[in-house]
Amino acid sequence: MKQNKDRAFTVRFTPEQFQYINEQAEVAMMTPSNYIRAAAMHSKVNVLLDGNAIAKELNAIGRNLNQLTTLANMGKIDAVYLDRIHEDLQQLYRQFFEIISREVR
Repeated sequence: MKQNKDRAFTVRFTPEQFQYINEQAEVAMMTPSNYIRAAAMHSKVNVLLDGNAIAKELNAIGRNLNQLTTLANMGKIDAVYLDRIHEDLQQLYRQFFEIISREVR
């Protein structure tokens, strides 16, 4: 259930603090507000890997698989067994977006 956030604090930061919070929020794939809220509520804010880099890599893998599939369908390559790879990639995407959705809450 989504809560109505009708209360606000005004907080001032130095330029360095502001930049750091923005960078950490981006790495955690959270808005700065959600990042600050999670940190203030003593929630666990895990920044294990750069989420944007992971997303880019997953997209690149997906593009490569699509290119291989297209080449196989065109008959330009004969033996491509992508079923297992496709299943693994789908599982990675599911896990990645599950982690992201937990972090944003």
